[in-house]
Amino acid sequence: MYNLLIVDDESKMREDLSAIPWHMMGVQLIGCAIHGLDALQFISEHQIDIVLTDIRMPFMDGIELIHILQQKHPFIRVIILSGCNNFNYAQKALGNGAVDYLLKPLQKDELVKSFAKLVSKLDVMKEAQLRNAVLIQKEGLYSKLLREEFLTKLFHVKLAADEIELGCSECGILLDGNEYTIAIIRLDPISFNIHGLTDRELKLITFSLDNILDDIWDRKGLGYHSVNKKNAECCLLSKKPSPRKDLIQVKLQLMKFSGLFSSTLSLGVGKTVQEATEIWHSTKMAKQFLGKSGNEDSIVESDNIVVQAAKSYIMKNFHRSITLKEVSNHVYVTPGHLSLLFRGTGESYIQYLTLLRINKAIELLSDVRYKIYEVAEMVGYSDQTYFAEIIRKHTGKAPMEFRGISK
Repeated sequence: MYNLLIVDDESKMREDLSAIPWHMMGVQLIGCAIHGLDALQFISEHQIDIVLTDIRMPFMDGIELIHILQQKHPFIRVIILSGCNNFNYAQKALGNGAVDYLLKPLQKDELVKSFAKLVSKLDVMKEAQLRNAVLIQKEGLYSKLLREEFLTKLFHVKLAADEIELGCSECGILLDGNEYTIAIIRLDPISFNIHGLTDRELKLITFSLDNILDDIWDRKGLGYHSVNKKNAECCLLSKKPSPRKDLIQVKLQLMKFSGLFSSTLSLGVGKTVQEATEIWHSTKMAKQFLGKSGNEDSIVESDNIVVQAAKSYIMKNFHRSITLKEVSNHVYVTPGHLSLLFRGTGESYIQYLTLLRINKAIELLSDVRYKIYEVAEMVGYSDQTYFAEIIRKHTGKAPMEFRGISK
């Protein structure tokens, strides 16, 4: 069915045209407009395929309407139905893009013939567009599969320089740097049972990881990635020198979606290589770091990344009230898990935050421009008395004893 809009300033004509069984011609009447401006407003809110319009109308006539539709909505087809038997009008209408010019009083057989011809043309165009869309989709899928196959080989197999050059050319991949690093992000087997998933669940996880990494890694120009469809292991190729910061951010962003796969993540970073032909070696080193099934070292590295990100956030926000829950939300883990990770470093979250504040306070107290209560507020303590107690407890000195002392 093609959507039809009738445009005519005569109410009787609109009623007569609306009574026609349009569905018998493969057309669905969507609405009526009383002049060209009214039609344009209606078209802005509805999908219209065909406009049947009069010529002589107030505010905007049919000729001007056709001209604007040709510019703004070139896919809309226009048929003129006019009481004006004037060659110049017909010539102007057809010259502006109208597909037919019918005369009033309406001859039903002429109308049916005109619409049958137009609908037939639209059907042919629609079929061609569908075929083209299918071909484009197939071409896109083929290109994606070709790209995935090449990246998998590049990451895991020792390829010759000419093989890499050919693959990059075919897949639109640019390896123009002189430093390449492979990182592997793996779902931790301790918390994730890959064998307990259905095929559909595994496909959903790998599809999601692939799309997320495409957005936060490839499209940002950081490098390229591949996702193993059998175990959801992600390989990331970095083209930048010192990619560690970018990789940590990617891991943290993936952890935001951890509810999808109910697992913590391990990150293994391989050795940086200078030649594209050695990328496979960086992958090998990353795998060795992670271990064949995710050993303790990989989990420690994963935990360290979370703690580092948490400490970085605390460093930027210790001057105000900051809770364990707020920090844990920032690094996408639970407060309890973050607390355990801090204890694994030898100090608790509160101990780290307190010592950070004390060290900064001692530094500020040496500057006599700041009053003691101002220093307390600058390091996150609103109560000066409590601030003094904390300083004395950890240093054995009162805040006043640090005044004017240069570090």
